[in-house]
Amino acid sequence: MIRGRVGSDVYSIGKDAKGKRQQVVRSLAETVANPQTIAQMRNRMIMSTIMQAQSALKPIIDHSFDNVTGVQPNLSEFISRNFALIKADVAAHPSSGNAFGLNLYQEKGAKQGAYIISDGKAAFPANITFVQGTAVMTIALGADNVTFGGLKAAWEVGFDGYITLVGITAAGAADYCRLHLANVLSDTDALSAGNIESCFQVEGVATPTIALSGSNVIITLSSIAGCSSVIITRKVNTGYIHSKAVLGAATSLPYNADAALPSYPTGEQKFLNGGDSAGASAPVTPTPAPTPTPGGGEEVDAHMTAFSIGGQNALTANLTDVTTGSKSITGTLGDRKDGKAYAIVRKSGGDAYTIGETATDNPIAISGTSVSDSFNAEGNVLYRFALTEDTKVIQVLGTFTAEELGGD
Repeated sequence: MIRGRVGSDVYSIGKDAKGKRQQVVRSLAETVANPQTIAQMRNRMIMSTIMQAQSALKPIIDHSFDNVTGVQPNLSEFISRNFALIKADVAAHPSSGNAFGLNLYQEKGAKQGAYIISDGKAAFPANITFVQGTAVMTIALGADNVTFGGLKAAWEVGFDGYITLVGITAAGAADYCRLHLANVLSDTDALSAGNIESCFQVEGVATPTIALSGSNVIITLSSIAGCSSVIITRKVNTGYIHSKAVLGAATSLPYNADAALPSYPTGEQKFLNGGDSAGASAPVTPTPAPTPTPGGGEEVDAHMTAFSIGGQNALTANLTDVTTGSKSITGTLGDRKDGKAYAIVRKSGGDAYTIGETATDNPIAISGTSVSDSFNAEGNVLYRFALTEDTKVIQVLGTFTAEELGGD
């Protein structure tokens, strides 16, 4: 088996459905139309910003949206909701007052911003407040009830619920801690500076400070001050439900659109076609992959080694089915590169995807090396699929059509 490029074919080593090694071959376009207009780069800037935030927040947002089920649908929900918010913010506040910091071209790390990070019907406890600017949570017990029983009553979510402090640090990382009430005292035991910390089990990547101030329990996670929120988790008969949470952030965050957008490369465009200058853009030629040698270990582009729709192989095939409704999407990603964000995109009809174009249609984020999701296939609609790396199409996949058969 070989790796690398031979002519217009790229060879890699993947695995079949049974996990056995197999040779994978895909065609490489000779030239790629990638005009890199300002509009295209603006969308790429927004999507790059979202994918960096998604990567940092994944342990939280891959299960925090109660209206969807599964890791990939939750990640897709995060992308979909926040793409619209950032796009509107860029348009309304290009130079100042922006609620989202934007990533420069190829910049790594999450930017602080007013991201929706969870949504559900879990109610916020009446006696708990949270100040997003300082990341301080206060549990008010009442002057005559500074006991463990008073804490249990104010906590409201019981021993099987959780309260999680989460946010994005100025350094571009996600910090979070989950608090769980520990059943270590009797209800009548008085709370004190000496025992208040033992009343909580704390888990996560950051450690808060827990203190008793008069009749208030004060919990602080200072690393996320300025971009933070709280998620309430309540246990119900069907599992867990969560509260809606939006990261509270300052405004005029670095970088705004006027500062970030110029870092993204743009090609020359005719004025009437959306560009700022006269002159046609030249097609972009892909960087050649290394010439392979048998058994060599040269790196090749990431690609889907397996891709199925409704249980049928759709890696390169144009599938037709006679049934509409929910169709599964499964696949395996090979040669994934560290620091890159991958997604399956899908659109209805229109022109075929082209290598190098920016695509953010109905993205299904790929975590690790596998993807599993579904979509609703309407009758007589052609669906196109592609694999993106940092929102740029790197592999065109097969198509799917559900044909509605007419009666006699």
